[in-house]
Amino acid sequence: MADSLEATIEKVKAYLKEKEGIDYSDQVIRNWVEPSHRGQISKPQGYAEVSRSCGDGMAFFLRIHQDRIVEARFTSEGCIGTIAAGNMAATLAEGNTVYDAFDIEARAVVDALGGLPKGEDHCAELACAALRQALRNYLTYKNDPWKRSYPESR
Repeated sequence: MADSLEATIEKVKAYLKEKEGIDYSDQVIRNWVEPSHRGQISKPQGYAEVSRSCGDGMAFFLRIHQDRIVEARFTSEGCIGTIAAGNMAATLAEGNTVYDAFDIEARAVVDALGGLPKGEDHCAELACAALRQALRNYLTYKNDPWKRSYPESR
């Protein structure tokens, strides 16, 4: 299975480079083709939806236990870079404390992805903005969870 994923990544990279003139790293393609953290969490402790003027948007869902992120998920209908960045931001956040996760910067997401093509750093900024907003949402309702409103299932 890993061989077929590697072959798929190489084919997608070659196609995008030839047809679009964009050279994505293996990590970007992997996080786009097979995003391990894509999806929703029912009744998350932290939730946010953020959108940008480019039209891309992202929702971030966090399950938190004793101020530690035990599960992070995202949804997005954005471009390759946005989906890859959302997946990587969720990957980096999972296992961290809420306060440490606030320190995850767009540069760390870009570096973990092996770089993003010129002009696509805003994808990592969107992912980090959604993560931070979800963290703020958690902290706002941490002591009054009955006041939290949950996103509607899609």
